[in-house]
Amino acid sequence: PIDCDAALIGTWTWQPNRIGLDWFLGKVVPHLRPGFRIRIAGHMPAGVTSTHPGVQFVGRVPDARAFVCGAAVIPLISTAGSGVQLKTIETFELGLPSVATSRSLRGIDHRPANCVVTDDPAGFAQALEAAAADIDDVDGTTFHRRQVKALDAAVRVGLEKIGAVRREVLA
Repeated sequence: PIDCDAALIGTWTWQPNRIGLDWFLGKVVPHLRPGFRIRIAGHMPAGVTSTHPGVQFVGRVPDARAFVCGAAVIPLISTAGSGVQLKTIETFELGLPSVATSRSLRGIDHRPANCVVTDDPAGFAQALEAAAADIDDVDGTTFHRRQVKALDAAVRVGLEKIGAVRREVLA
């Protein structure tokens, strides 16, 4: 059952996560209507606050999956760091609606139809409100299958290159 409009979970003491959270709370949240309910789980560093009446810091949660599945939409708020975002992959595999920054999608080739991408704070807030008003879960197995297929293809290419180098060395 849906019990909040948006949910975020993470280790907010890790600098790249903290930078994204600061962007979200400082730039996106002020554009959200006062009744929009956001739950933020995970270890929170001192000094993180929000004046928005709908923001609730809930600390650690016993079941991360149940926590995110209880939200109408998942904000994917990465604005710093490198590498593939595990939260993005998990959100897509669960088929959950999301609004993502372009950095949250780095290293990901296939974006599900229920993911809106924007780096504009007002647009991000607008997309969150629209997604929460019209919940659209999709079957995440399609995303998962595509990821596995792409990984298999990349491994195959890598092995072929290793084989070619090996043949060259042995020649």
